[in-house]
Amino acid sequence: MNYKALAEELFHIMTRTAKLPFQKKVDDLSHGERRILGYLTFGKNGVPSGDLSEKLDLTTPRVASALNSLAKKGFIERNRDENDKRMVIVTITEPGKSFMMEEYNKLISMMQQTLQILGEKDSQELIRIIKRIKDITNEMNDKECRHE
Repeated sequence: MNYKALAEELFHIMTRTAKLPFQKKVDDLSHGERRILGYLTFGKNGVPSGDLSEKLDLTTPRVASALNSLAKKGFIERNRDENDKRMVIVTITEPGKSFMMEEYNKLISMMQQTLQILGEKDSQELIRIIKRIKDITNEMNDKECRHE
């Protein structure tokens, strides 16, 4: 089997697939801003800004820029830590959380429609394969990290 040819075919399919509305910029939100809001909504709210860089694998300047933009939009608040004034704690605001939940609900609805069209068997197979890909890439990343 020619796995390189298959990989190239997959690459071309993935890059030519139309972007869904949730993948496009919404209200001038960058990918980094969306990831930060997602982490604060579904991960952990009230985190030091440095943790966002680490958890989301974003550079510190990119996080700082995204936080400035999100604060201007009223989606996050930044406050000094009570115990360590050098530390800035980032929390999502109600408008930020509402925005993310609206986007999340749109995404789930679109995925649900796609899975219904695929049908039960193909939907379950798709999920099985995606889980397998996630496991394989995690293993590959772990091995790469051990070699560095």
